[in-house]
Amino acid sequence: MRSRIFEFRALRNNWPVLRSLRLVVALACLLAFSASASSRTVLAGPVVPDSLAEASKREFVLASLQNLRGDFRGAVERYGRLLTTQPSNAAIYYALSKAWVGLGVLDSARIYSEKSVLLNSDNTAYLGFLAALSHQQGDYNRAIDLYRQLAALEPGQAEPLSSLALEYLAADQSEKALAVFQEMLTLDPKNETTLAQMLLMEIKLAHYQEAIGTLMTLIEQGDEKEKLRLALGELYMQTKQYDLASKTFREILRENPASVSCWLALFELSVQTGNHPAFLDDLNRFFTVNQVTLSHKTELAKLFLVRASRDSSFLDPAIVMIGEIIRRHPGNGRIYALRGIAYMQKPDVAAALIDFRRALHLDSGSIEIYEEFVTASLIQKEYRSAAKALSKAKKRFPSLSIRLQVLEGEFFFQRGKLKNAAFLLEKVVQSKKAQKEKNLYLQACSTLALCYDTLGFRDKSVHLYETILVREPDNILIMNNLAYMLTMQGKELARAKELALKVVAREPANAGYLDTLGWVLFSMGEYEESRTVLEKAVELAPGEAEIVDHLAQVYEKLGNSEHALEMKERLKKLKGKP
Repeated sequence: MRSRIFEFRALRNNWPVLRSLRLVVALACLLAFSASASSRTVLAGPVVPDSLAEASKREFVLASLQNLRGDFRGAVERYGRLLTTQPSNAAIYYALSKAWVGLGVLDSARIYSEKSVLLNSDNTAYLGFLAALSHQQGDYNRAIDLYRQLAALEPGQAEPLSSLALEYLAADQSEKALAVFQEMLTLDPKNETTLAQMLLMEIKLAHYQEAIGTLMTLIEQGDEKEKLRLALGELYMQTKQYDLASKTFREILRENPASVSCWLALFELSVQTGNHPAFLDDLNRFFTVNQVTLSHKTELAKLFLVRASRDSSFLDPAIVMIGEIIRRHPGNGRIYALRGIAYMQKPDVAAALIDFRRALHLDSGSIEIYEEFVTASLIQKEYRSAAKALSKAKKRFPSLSIRLQVLEGEFFFQRGKLKNAAFLLEKVVQSKKAQKEKNLYLQACSTLALCYDTLGFRDKSVHLYETILVREPDNILIMNNLAYMLTMQGKELARAKELALKVVAREPANAGYLDTLGWVLFSMGEYEESRTVLEKAVELAPGEAEIVDHLAQVYEKLGNSEHALEMKERLKKLKGKP
């Protein structure tokens, strides 16, 4: 089913070269090379230089200088020649590995780095370098082993443990990462960074009671006490310790009565526990706090409305909250518009229209209110009111012509004047100015695609959906519409199925999206799978005729005439046919 809407961790250190330390690095490499290349016993009397060893040292220095200058290819060649005479020199393998990194050839770098560690497994620089390479190549288990060796070689040091913990995270082994953070904390019990990392891990792993203890420690020694205590209260809510949550939030409000975030959490607590009297009592207290301004009230109402968009049980309390603001500030049109938006979410379009009309009467200088009013009018099929408001808006906001053209295109589409809508929206889509305004451009493309579909220009419609997905690849509405369109054309059904599955994975309780997936499966001859999906869609939206019709056709294909007839009878009633 096509849907309609009106609006729409590189190496760990990236191998940074600190220019001021280049000489130090060169000297370190030379010392490492010397230690590996020479083991001569010092005898009494004059020393006779080993010319071969001295020559090797000079070659090593020259190669290292090439490496530092960025001549990685020359360095690779020189180091390679040195290995022919000193095949067991770990320092050469290490330096050669770094040169290959400079060339961006990580596979070769990894081979030589592994050899340096094999020859000298106690060298922390070699181990750390190989660990970072392993991480870059996604071999997290090898990196973990290497950081374990580093931690063993450097007991009591936090850095290798920190790297080990982060590697466990990269390998999606959160429990082991948490254990390492806990080990780090024994080294420095008051380290706020480690405590914060532990807290994140405990919350991620749903170790809420442990997280509460970690938060309390942070609160005792941290600076952001209000934010930390707010998080503590939310953890109490998560663990259903509602009395402690309430106590925590109220303690914060005694110190900072204008904390909108804390009031929001307190109101959420009342709704979550079903304590309506407490909600109303706290709401009245909120509105009578001297430090709370109209801006604070409006901000909280908007936040609560966003919360309601994720949990419908918050919607009615949100409307009550906005109503209280209106009662105290009856002349503010934007508050009426806010309640209208809440009613649209309910949905109660008739009530929304009343508020939008009042909002326009009080504040006719807001393009957003005009847009909301026109949208609500179109849904209610009050086309005359929509046209009148649209005309006023065009005169009042001439500089917003493209924005209003998109709205007018929607108006024509809803009126069934498809050619008018297509003509207008084509100009918008071709406008360079519109193309710079992403949301407007995508909205125009979406409506135009629906126009083309209805007019029979399905290839044009598919092209527009593809265009939208290039600019907004995660738009599930457009993915859904494209999947449906491809199915209707009988084209690229495998892709249509892939798109529909992605959409349903994101919104598994959306009847329209389930219908699209069901119809794709039907078109591919997967009738049993289609039946399962469409039955769920009908259960979610029993009044959608198109979904009922699709399920009827599936039952017919499966030879279930009784259920097919039942769906057809329901379809007649939905269409008002005798």
